[in-house]
Amino acid sequence: MKGTANMRDKAQLTELVRETARMICAEQPDMPEPQNLKDLDSFSFVQVALELENSLNIKILEKLENFKGEQFEDLAAFIVECQEAAGSPDESPAGA
Repeated sequence: MKGTANMRDKAQLTELVRETARMICAEQPDMPEPQNLKDLDSFSFVQVALELENSLNIKILEKLENFKGEQFEDLAAFIVECQEAAGSPDESPAGA
C-alpha cells in the first residue's frame, strides 16, 4: 500500500479543498462563494489551510510560503507533494 493510503486521490482532494473554501466563505456574511483560491482573502485562505490540516491530519500552513497556485486543484497537488516530501507519515504514524 502506498504512503498516501489515508489521502484521497487528487480529484477527491480537490473537491475537499473546494468544499472547505465554500464552507469558510459561507460563514462570512459578505464573502461570495469562491470559484478559485484567488477569490479568498488572506484570512479565509489561512482558515481553509487550518481546516484542511485538521481534516487530513497533515501540516501545510508553514509550507505555504512556497505555494504559488491559484486553483483548488493547485492546492490539492501541493498537499500531496507536502505529504510525499514528509515521507508519508500516515503509513506509520507511531514509528518515529
